[in-house]
Amino acid sequence: MALMGSAVVVTTTASPAFACHGLLYANPVRGATGFTFEVTSSFATASNMTAQANNGTASLSGTTWSTGQQPIIATVTGLTAGQSATVQFNASLTGGGTACSSYTNAALEAAAVAPTLSTATPTADGFTVDVTDYDATRYDYVVSATNGGAATVDSNGLVTVTGLSPGQSAVLTVQVTAKNGSGFTGTASSTRNGAAIDPTPQPPATPAAPTAVAGDSAVKVSWAAPAANGSVITGYTVTAHPGGATCETEASERMCIIGGLTNGTAYTFKVVASSNRGDSAASPASNSATPTAVNNKDLAINKPSVEPGSTVTLTATGYQPGSSVDFYLFSSPVYLGAAIAGNNGIAVLLAKLPPGYIGQHTARAIGIGLNGLPLSQDIAVLIAAAAGGGGGGGLPVTGSHRLPYLAGGAVALLALGSGLLYTVRRRRTAGTPA
Repeated sequence: MALMGSAVVVTTTASPAFACHGLLYANPVRGATGFTFEVTSSFATASNMTAQANNGTASLSGTTWSTGQQPIIATVTGLTAGQSATVQFNASLTGGGTACSSYTNAALEAAAVAPTLSTATPTADGFTVDVTDYDATRYDYVVSATNGGAATVDSNGLVTVTGLSPGQSAVLTVQVTAKNGSGFTGTASSTRNGAAIDPTPQPPATPAAPTAVAGDSAVKVSWAAPAANGSVITGYTVTAHPGGATCETEASERMCIIGGLTNGTAYTFKVVASSNRGDSAASPASNSATPTAVNNKDLAINKPSVEPGSTVTLTATGYQPGSSVDFYLFSSPVYLGAAIAGNNGIAVLLAKLPPGYIGQHTARAIGIGLNGLPLSQDIAVLIAAAAGGGGGGGLPVTGSHRLPYLAGGAVALLALGSGLLYTVRRRRTAGTPA
């Protein structure tokens, strides 16, 4: 349409090319972050052209266009998927007129993104799963489950599966479909396996990594109780690496001291929980702990050579006053008893040796040293029937005669490269430091 006596020409064309106040827009190309299009004029010349977008950033390949030239290319960038932008143009036209018009388009929609699902949490008749990136403004959600399970999703993205038998499993599918105008298109889905609570008790869960504190020839290991999983935890076993030295505790005790370790060697420890339904998996390894020798300690025995079943006096020096010191006999570990260290740090035990033990053995004292760290000390004792009777007395023997590796016939001590390493059932008495 032309207005008589006027230089303004308004031309109407089919979308997306159209003219408004003398500018023509054509051939749009949409991209992931914006769009481009051609700008010309129904007038012979358009100059001083500017463009400004309400979203993103608009730019022009030139500011002046004349008939016969290539169109000016307008580019809009910086949009999100599906986001629209309106570009406002201003230009000077032939004969002094002014063009003022706009053009609107949008970046391409992105493909729908598969939802992110949390780990399934068992319930009595199914399980729940969170859609952690739930967005109802962008997607419609459809949920379903196999094995007869019924699935629903609430306004917070919590999916609940019901209708399963105890212990029964199912596969949950969460499908999203992009809403119109959301900037996304199409569908995507994710799946998650889950199961209802199994009422049958299982072995305990894997314990967390224990904590190890090194002392002299010993390390104190402590840990937290794992989930019982319906079973009854009966005790714990801690194993040292390297070497395989172990200690065991009752269910109520979650600390033990492993003695007979080699000073200067770095150890880590793992703990296993035992139950009436079997053992847990071994925990992750503890922190590394390296035993180091200290001064002001000693272990003495009043009879270095005795008959089976005899009574000996063991004197352990260097322990924390008021603490309990445990005494054992190796090679087959026998708990001899405990004694409380006095104010001078000395614990004295009158111990009856077990009958039937013959050969070279080791007495061991384990407790908390004066520095507050675990302390283990060994001393050799020979158990042998006296020739022609006799008591096997003799002078007291001090800790300077401790033997880290001992052997003696059928009851030879097992030396595993790093000292005496044996399994000991930990027997706690009142006053033992934790």
